[in-house]
Amino acid sequence: MKISVSVVIPAHNPDPGRLCRVLLALRAQTFAPQQVEVIIVNNASERFPDRAFFSDCAPESFAVIEERRLGLTAARLAGFAASRGELIVLVDDDNVLAPDYLAAAQQIGSDFPFLASWSGNVELVFEPGAVSPPALWRGYLTERSCGEAVWSNDPRHNDSTPWGAGMCVRRALADAYSANCAQDPARLKLDLNGRQLTYGGDTDIAYFGCAIGFGKGVFPQLKVRHLIPPERCETSYLLRAVEGHAYSEWLHHWVVNGVVPVEPVGWESRVKRFLRLALAGSRVRATERAREAGHARAARELRPPP
Repeated sequence: MKISVSVVIPAHNPDPGRLCRVLLALRAQTFAPQQVEVIIVNNASERFPDRAFFSDCAPESFAVIEERRLGLTAARLAGFAASRGELIVLVDDDNVLAPDYLAAAQQIGSDFPFLASWSGNVELVFEPGAVSPPALWRGYLTERSCGEAVWSNDPRHNDSTPWGAGMCVRRALADAYSANCAQDPARLKLDLNGRQLTYGGDTDIAYFGCAIGFGKGVFPQLKVRHLIPPERCETSYLLRAVEGHAYSEWLHHWVVNGVVPVEPVGWESRVKRFLRLALAGSRVRATERAREAGHARAARELRPPP
């Protein structure tokens, strides 16, 4: 039977317990298993489960491929190249899909042929010992709540921009994006790279879809549970994530437009910033400092020397 849906799971030094839960959720999908393939991309791992591990939890059609270039985008591109489905679903090695996820994703693709990428709700599931962070920082763990379907072909429309956890990519977009990355390898910088917290590869894929004539969307019937270990709830990690997102915002702007944004430097903007931070709480001030550090790092690394 023809493969309809390809699930691509990039994995760098995956945690076996989380990965097992991810694979068991794929095994439990209501969508016809003969039409689904699951591809794990071993992305330059120092430790990786052996064959016996997969025999206990892997779905019916399952393969492991190697990608030695470190980085989430490189791993996704390898998965695109190895996959056969007209629909590709990107699943991180800590994303547990709801049982009807693939069926719902396929239906959306059929009902909305003008969309090239879409995703849905992301629920945070905290592992034992993890303390839920304040609301200010939960978004940096990819929490998302979508009450109704929304779509757009405007890259500036954030509510319709899909996120990487469970992101669905139409084959036409995957092929076009892969070809563009071969010509513009700077795009490979736009996501996690080992322990370096950079982001934006999923957003870049969605925006690229808009550039080639498609739309993007977010749908409430798509549900993902994101497994969060204790270390990702620590303040130090969350502030690193804030800095990484700020750095990635400017990196993405540079990749797409060829220039680095500039922070406002006039006295009026400085006074507004001072007053805003003076009235804010300690977490808001720490968040703002982390964002500024991310922008400053991007400026140092991306602007040519005078």
